[in-house]
Amino acid sequence: MSNSFLGLEGLHVFITGAAGGIGSQAIREFLDHGCNVTAHDLRPIEVPSLHGEQYARLHTVTGDISDEESIRSCFQQARKRFGPVNILIANAGITDESNEYPIWEMPLDLWEKTYRTNIRGTFLTIKHFLRAANAAQDALGRELDNLAIVVTGSECGKFGQAGHSEYASGKAGLQYGLIRGVKNEIVRLNSKARINSVAPGWVNTPLIEGRLDHPKEMWAEAQATVPLRKIAKPEDVARAMAFLASHRAAGHISGECLSVDGGMEGRLVWKENEVVKTSSSSQLAVASKPQEQSVSQSIPRALTKPKRNKIRVSVSIDLDAVSGWLGTGSHPDNILADYSSGFFAAKVGVPRLLHMLKKVGIADRCTWFIPGHSAESFPEEVRQVVESGCEIGLHGYAHEGAYQMTPAQERDVLERCIEISKKLTGKKPAGYRAPLYQLRESTLDLLEEYGFEYDASLTDHDSHPFFAPRRPALQPIDFSQPASTWMHPIPPPTNDNKPDRRPLVCIPCNWYMEDMTPMQFLPHAHNSHGYVDVRVIEQMWRDRFLWIRENEEEPIFPVLMHPDTSGMAHVIGMLERMLRWLKGWGEDEIEFCQTGEIARWWREKELVAGAQ
Repeated sequence: MSNSFLGLEGLHVFITGAAGGIGSQAIREFLDHGCNVTAHDLRPIEVPSLHGEQYARLHTVTGDISDEESIRSCFQQARKRFGPVNILIANAGITDESNEYPIWEMPLDLWEKTYRTNIRGTFLTIKHFLRAANAAQDALGRELDNLAIVVTGSECGKFGQAGHSEYASGKAGLQYGLIRGVKNEIVRLNSKARINSVAPGWVNTPLIEGRLDHPKEMWAEAQATVPLRKIAKPEDVARAMAFLASHRAAGHISGECLSVDGGMEGRLVWKENEVVKTSSSSQLAVASKPQEQSVSQSIPRALTKPKRNKIRVSVSIDLDAVSGWLGTGSHPDNILADYSSGFFAAKVGVPRLLHMLKKVGIADRCTWFIPGHSAESFPEEVRQVVESGCEIGLHGYAHEGAYQMTPAQERDVLERCIEISKKLTGKKPAGYRAPLYQLRESTLDLLEEYGFEYDASLTDHDSHPFFAPRRPALQPIDFSQPASTWMHPIPPPTNDNKPDRRPLVCIPCNWYMEDMTPMQFLPHAHNSHGYVDVRVIEQMWRDRFLWIRENEEEPIFPVLMHPDTSGMAHVIGMLERMLRWLKGWGEDEIEFCQTGEIARWWREKELVAGAQ
């Protein structure tokens, strides 16, 4: 028996346009009703202040509703996560609030872009929701419970809106044409299936931020024709959606459009600045004809796009496998169970990560740093990595740290690993990451001598590349000596006519952008945790990204994975979710790059800047 009036507990809801003000509130509303929610958008989706149990019932997918294969795939992903979808909230829609074009001046591109998302996208979303429902019913041998669709329309579709006929005409077609046709079709697929629409008036979302700040604008748009004299909140619309979605509450309502507009009676046709004042009277008179019109251009002006601060995302994977336990992870108490996790990394973690990266579409945009021991011990798995099209960088032989070796041993190891890498890829490696970030000045000397383009071990910056430093080695303080002997600043560069920086580019990485330290338990490592909730790490990474995006110019965003850690069943889903969230910012803002590509881009940029 249901626990609530609406009876939505346990149902699977698919929400499009989930990143917007109404969409994000709809997510929260259905989660509050005990539903499993798949949230879809082309942009990143943020729903703050969810508790852990709700977070477990939320699945996010990224895609373009106007792309048929994309939306079909997203319904497939939703089914794999929570089973068949019962309720569709077709909420996605766009409008250009920055301009108001009369129809004779409206750019064709704007009309087609709006219709592509609002009409084509809604059609494809409903089509594949119902196709998925039909397939699920065939598999189950029965009708799905509470099969319902709620389409987001608009009061623009009821009253029109001057300057936005592309938006108003499309919404009218959805809320009065589409749903009334579809209601007579879906009952042939499911005898109790329903489709309805909500038509919001003004809603207080970021889309209209600033539009109604002026009292006169608020009066003209949302008070003069609205009895309740206010604009709606997103939760007003979300609750109407939940009501219409419920068979228990609205099971005999189909093909209807529910206005959520405060009782709106229409829209003002003439704004105050469009009305002519007569010189002899203070009364307002409506002009009998529009004032002199500007001549429309034969080619409508293009929509200008704001300049974006592009972020280059560097996804790298360290394939330590068993070598991680032999070098920096060596310990007299290591046992067979410890080494076993290294076999898991190669045999299970690598295929899982490759599959996930291919699904996200970035397998060839990554860099794998592979120890020589891993390359020679697991040739089949490493072959799969190379065939993905990724970049291959060096990562020591047995994951040994520089401070464990003599400079001569460092040279021997580097030469051997260069030869192993050349056999794998047919070319000399361009990049290096020190095992456990343990490199020293002699390591940088060797990388410079052997012509490496970059290193990815140091943390002088967290979001910008930099040239590797050339500075004297820092010596530890001997506190047994008088203070006067060790109270000195960092030594200045030596006067040997060499610059204080090397030609080697450093791509930053740090402990806070890697997976292993917080999410994998290593019994003999003092900085190992292993039991940190993956959502804590995901939120920290998102917070880092958002701050960098807002405050840094052309930054990079490194993400470091290990098959040992990110290949685990409870971690890999978070990584996929995070990468799709990053990808969701779009090509104007995000570019996934191999680490070597970033090093070459930054070096060229610095050379150009230095020449000016």
